[in-house]
Amino acid sequence: MANHNGRAWTDGMIPTILANENYIGKTVYNRTSRRLGQKLVKNPDHTWVRGAAAIEPIVDPGIFVRAQKLLAVRRVEIPEDEMLVRLRLALRRRGKLNSRTINETLGLNHVSSYVKHFGSLRKAYALIGYTSPRNCDWIETRDFWAAEQARHAAELAELLRTELGLQADFFPDGIALQIGGERLVSFLVARRLAHRGEDHAAQWKAYRRQISSGLLAVMRLDAANRAIEDYVLLPAPLRAGRYVWLSPESLRRHRGAVYKEKGALFGAIKAMLPKTTHAAPTSSALPKKRSRSGQPKAKGFGGRRSRCGGTKSHR
Repeated sequence: MANHNGRAWTDGMIPTILANENYIGKTVYNRTSRRLGQKLVKNPDHTWVRGAAAIEPIVDPGIFVRAQKLLAVRRVEIPEDEMLVRLRLALRRRGKLNSRTINETLGLNHVSSYVKHFGSLRKAYALIGYTSPRNCDWIETRDFWAAEQARHAAELAELLRTELGLQADFFPDGIALQIGGERLVSFLVARRLAHRGEDHAAQWKAYRRQISSGLLAVMRLDAANRAIEDYVLLPAPLRAGRYVWLSPESLRRHRGAVYKEKGALFGAIKAMLPKTTHAAPTSSALPKKRSRSGQPKAKGFGGRRSRCGGTKSHR
């Protein structure tokens, strides 16, 4: 379910909303400050300036106060060595650790706190001698594959400009192209899931966020999830959902086409463009040059924060 900005809810949004004094009619100033040429800093609570009854309240003040007390009780501030001691005790009791276990265990900090203090959950696990059974290699290469999505989008945009004289603009996410305000294609990466036996066909999983229009050009990775094995082009629209599951059966159901080479994929995308856009540029109507600012940087495509705690990655 999307929030008012059309984005997925996260575990950090709810506490922020519950602590927002705007809902009880107060406006708060001086939360942050910045000296000329210096970095933005957060000011301590006692320096904040509050304007009472500045706007019409929509939450009862008594309920708001009760919510702040509950938030304060749930907040755990302990030293890093104590955080590790409690994590080790939780491991002995539960037998394993993951994001859900940590967030549901009383006395433990939130997963985001462990990531903030130790860099990632994997590093926190290592400090207590625990090795997660979850394969985190995929998570640690997500920055590399996000860059590949953006690179494919940029190459296709250049191809459309030089061969068809079309101005393809980037979506803010950096992985999709639009023409005339309509999403043309989005580039996704599908990791290959663990093989389930000889009787089961290979299966891939791609995170598609909230994309609901345009073509989906999916890069399917090899068994090690280290290189592109082939490409799949899916028509739109697909059934709503955050993920696209790819297998021989789903390809038939979605009418997807498989291409071994990137050039063949780009050719298929060009062939699907309306014929009215195929007019080649003439000397009297030269194509517009693309901005030199370059394409937007692609955002991570892993959805919610990984239970492994992502780190800077390379292939």
